[in-house]
Amino acid sequence: MALSNEDFKSVELNSDTQNACSPDTSAIEDFIGIAIQAPTEVEFDLGQPANDGSFVAIPICGFYQLDMADLLESSVIHLFAKNIETEQIYLGTLLDEDPGTEEPLPFDVPELQAEDVRGQFLSVYFNPNLAKYLELPREEATYKVLVQVGKFKSNVVDVKVVKKP
Repeated sequence: MALSNEDFKSVELNSDTQNACSPDTSAIEDFIGIAIQAPTEVEFDLGQPANDGSFVAIPICGFYQLDMADLLESSVIHLFAKNIETEQIYLGTLLDEDPGTEEPLPFDVPELQAEDVRGQFLSVYFNPNLAKYLELPREEATYKVLVQVGKFKSNVVDVKVVKKP
């Protein structure tokens, strides 16, 4: 079933849940990698920001399934958008602030090694608002968007940002 731009308006931004706009990789046996989907066009109105405070909602619905050994090297989700008119590249990482803990563990924990987890896979859904994580300028533009985790890159999607008439 083909998705419409309207379908993406119901995506819970900045969540890690599967939704109707999430990529479907079930047809690919033993899928390893990253897949993303996005609306082809979004409208913004400077007087009506997105729910997360950004000037516009640009949901990038993604899924990755990667070997835990590869994720030990790098598990950060990197977001890239290139303005195709100006060639300006915007970079960001999908990290939310985690207060963590200052207390040391009460016992020694050996550091996890790649060979300890090789062959175990982690599957993750993600739905960042591209405008929030990349601090895109408040202007009309067309972007080529890519997601990367470690050495793995997603497919590229095009998103056009237009001002509401």
